Amino acid sequence: MSDSNILLTILVVEDNPADLFVLEGLLWKTRLRIGQVLKTNSYAETVVLLREQKPNLILLDLSLTDSSGMESFLHINQLAPTIPIIVLTGLVDAEMALETMARGAQDYLVKGEFDEKLLAKSIKYSIERKKNLENIRVSRELYSSLFYNNPMAIYIWDIDTQRILEVNGVAEKEYGYTKAEFLDRTLWDLRPKDAFAELKRTLENYHQGVFSRNSRIWKHINRKGETVFMEISTHPIDYNGKLAMMSIANNVTSRITLERKLEEERVLKQKEIAEAVIVTQEKERHDISRELHDNVNQQLTVAMMYIASAEKKQGGSELLKQSATYILNAIEEIRSLTKNLVTPLIKDFGLVKAIESILDDVNAVQEMKMEFAADSFYEDDIQYDFKLSIFRIIQEQVNNILKHADATMLRIELGRTSSHILLAVIDDGIGFDLMQQKKGIGIYNITTRVELFNGEIYIQTAPNEGCAIHIKFPLSEGILLVR
Repeated sequence: MSDSNILLTILVVEDNPADLFVLEGLLWKTRLRIGQVLKTNSYAETVVLLREQKPNLILLDLSLTDSSGMESFLHINQLAPTIPIIVLTGLVDAEMALETMARGAQDYLVKGEFDEKLLAKSIKYSIERKKNLENIRVSRELYSSLFYNNPMAIYIWDIDTQRILEVNGVAEKEYGYTKAEFLDRTLWDLRPKDAFAELKRTLENYHQGVFSRNSRIWKHINRKGETVFMEISTHPIDYNGKLAMMSIANNVTSRITLERKLEEERVLKQKEIAEAVIVTQEKERHDISRELHDNVNQQLTVAMMYIASAEKKQGGSELLKQSATYILNAIEEIRSLTKNLVTPLIKDFGLVKAIESILDDVNAVQEMKMEFAADSFYEDDIQYDFKLSIFRIIQEQVNNILKHADATMLRIELGRTSSHILLAVIDDGIGFDLMQQKKGIGIYNITTRVELFNGEIYIQTAPNEGCAIHIKFPLSEGILLVR
């Protein structure tokens, strides 16, 4: 049923029979849908009635036999706080009537100064106004309950000054500040200095009306100066008639810490696998090199001796000469192959000499301008495994250049600073599409060795623009010898 169809129950609190008679007559003359008019003539009688019934409106005379003035209104309003009250007063009490409105009355009427039309208007206005005020009260109580009893940390802050205006108990617990301490702080006090630039950009977006609906993780600091990670969603709200921002924060420090720990364990496991693969590769290289040198090469050498003997007996057969040439070529190929496979003598001659030997081999098979700069590099305090990885990286990339780059220039730079070891391999060849070549085994092998020692690799290349690989390794425990 709609409100317009409800029959009103009106309570008249009046101890003057003549005034009551006039007022009741006016009520029935209005066009309001009145179902019942209840009447009491004292505060005590009114208390008894209100305990049993709930009228839609109270018309209250301030002058009662057992209560008068402001006291009458305050007592009844406290007894029935949700029922609209219209105060009935004489001309001399108009000022007091105004005060009752300031204390919660919906309207006042001066006796003898209103008719049924004004009375009807006042009743409808008072009921509607009380209904709206009650809705506001309920909304505020609901908001207050959601704010203060929310399991998430919530704080409201001024968009212009960034000063914190209100916080709930969870925010106090999460950050360690009391409410008074919170209200004396701004957003900047909750963030470390390295987050200031990001906060400034976000505030600029807010002032331009750009608000993200998605939550994001911010790095904050609590009262103890500890770093905490808060997942925050922020929304504009009206706070006491002024635009403000409400931030709802969830402490995800434990989750972030766990994720980082899992990532560290994953990287460590990946490094262990990579290290095992590299050790296995070096062993395989050594075994294959020894097998070729000690077995295959020996057999080919014996075959050469038989051919030489046959040539003497048969007077230099052309087929025997050709066979000897093929075998000699095979022996040279195997020697070259075993040299690449065998672990370089870095322990005896050093990394720089080993790299120079790579360039000597390149110079023997291909005409190319080559440069090698290592003036700032020294290696006495560097672990052998790291130097071997540097050697293999250079060896891998040089082989790539010889096979695919069609280059006329090759430059290798090896340097060292107080905190890093730097390596660059540069050529002027045909280059390649990095997005496609990243999947190649050569780049993969290089990247794996770089990651094993926490290095960073930057590859600059494009079709017909050469290739430059820059690698930076931090000087750390895994690279330097333990003393």
